[in-house]
Amino acid sequence: MSSAGDIIYKAFMPTLKMVLCIMLGFAATKKGWLTAPGAKGLGAIVVQITLPALLFSSMVTAFTPDNIKAFGPLVVVTVLYQLLGLIFAWIIRELFYVPIDFRWGILVSGLTSNWGNLPTAIVQTMAKESPFNPAVDVDLGVAYIAIFIFIMNTTFWGLGVHRMCAWDFQENRRRPDQPSLKERWSSQLELTKGKITKWTGMRNRHAGSNIDMESQTIPGMEMMGIVEDKAAQDNNFGQNNIEPYIPASNSPGNSSQEIVPMARIPTVDNATSLRRNSSKASDIERTSDPAHSTHESDNVLLVQPLWKRILLTMYDLPNVTKAIIISIPIATVQPLKSLFAETEGWSGSRMPYGPDGNPPLHFVIEFSSFLGAIAVPGALLLLGASFARLRVPKNWRDLPLGAIIALTCSKMILVPIFGIFVIQAFRDHTSLFPREDKIRTFIAILLSGTPSQVIQLVVTQTYNPDGTAETLSTFLLLQYAVMFILSTALAAIALYIVER
Repeated sequence: MSSAGDIIYKAFMPTLKMVLCIMLGFAATKKGWLTAPGAKGLGAIVVQITLPALLFSSMVTAFTPDNIKAFGPLVVVTVLYQLLGLIFAWIIRELFYVPIDFRWGILVSGLTSNWGNLPTAIVQTMAKESPFNPAVDVDLGVAYIAIFIFIMNTTFWGLGVHRMCAWDFQENRRRPDQPSLKERWSSQLELTKGKITKWTGMRNRHAGSNIDMESQTIPGMEMMGIVEDKAAQDNNFGQNNIEPYIPASNSPGNSSQEIVPMARIPTVDNATSLRRNSSKASDIERTSDPAHSTHESDNVLLVQPLWKRILLTMYDLPNVTKAIIISIPIATVQPLKSLFAETEGWSGSRMPYGPDGNPPLHFVIEFSSFLGAIAVPGALLLLGASFARLRVPKNWRDLPLGAIIALTCSKMILVPIFGIFVIQAFRDHTSLFPREDKIRTFIAILLSGTPSQVIQLVVTQTYNPDGTAETLSTFLLLQYAVMFILSTALAAIALYIVER
């Protein structure tokens, strides 16, 4: 087992690389080399091209029919981290003051995490040394991280969580200022006391009352009496040759009751003819109404074959999600995988090599790896550029420091503590995290303590009519400032647990 100094050194070196990349992005922005349009273009390249390429090459190479079983346990852990972060964010919003333009955004920050570039940079460095297997665990670690990214994209984009960032700027969804915590709890306590007093008073009143059985009636007897009286009344009308009248049903706009003779009430045949005439009139009205015709034509267009709807849904997915969906069947179906990478029992025998001695489509994996190498440093440069453009208020007292510190502690301390103990329990008492798969345990613990994802910054700026996200920036700033210390500590703890 490595000494404490070796473990801390191994955990700090990947963090140091991340810090240097972020500092370069910060300096390049301050110098004017990385302008806002340039950062936007670089962000599109990273998200739409290089990161999908990195995930595709890593997953196809690393996943096999045996280790694809890790998909289920990692999905469970991902959902647990998301739910716990969401619960903490909701509690923070209830206990602390949060600006009006971030009362829905704080829930998004608690639910989402930066499971892309940050842990990938750490894994690509630490998996090259013991106790990991450099030949396998580097790509396998990136593939495991891809599962977290897949669930995050499904939650943020597929389930529409990104729309919550817009609710802070919509008048019908904005949450007004809340009273102080003391006032809210005091009013709630008074309300509860009133309910208890009312309930006990009603109970005592019912207990002290004597029930007179002779005065009790069976429910519905009054209505039966009314019916009998009405029948007798109708019979009396008939004997005296008086035509009975009944009240017509009230229309929504009329408060008066129209008296209609029974002779004018339509019979079954008359009612049928009336329905036919009404149907014809409604058909004529629909034909003459262009808006209704357009609506019907839209409904006809929505009726499409299933394969077309599937293709349209796939087309609207983020490129990262597409890469993950495509790579999973290629990695797990042996004949397909043998086209791209070395596959035991297939490469060289059932699937012949190309002239260069590699599988026929191995150049696709090489190209994806070459292109994907830009993803992590490019994303870190963008993160530094985002910090360089932050506009922090001059007076720190104007910031919601209580909520900022609480959210940072929940994301970077409380959820990691939960992850450390839960993953160890899964490893020691279940088969979800086997001891021999060290990189799986390391990834599951490491990804429990990552800051909120930076893509929320872009989405919030898009939804905000002013085009800014200053409140979110202040929340992110503290998380990423302490990340260098807390991520190093968490990586060291995860490495110590893996080596035990």
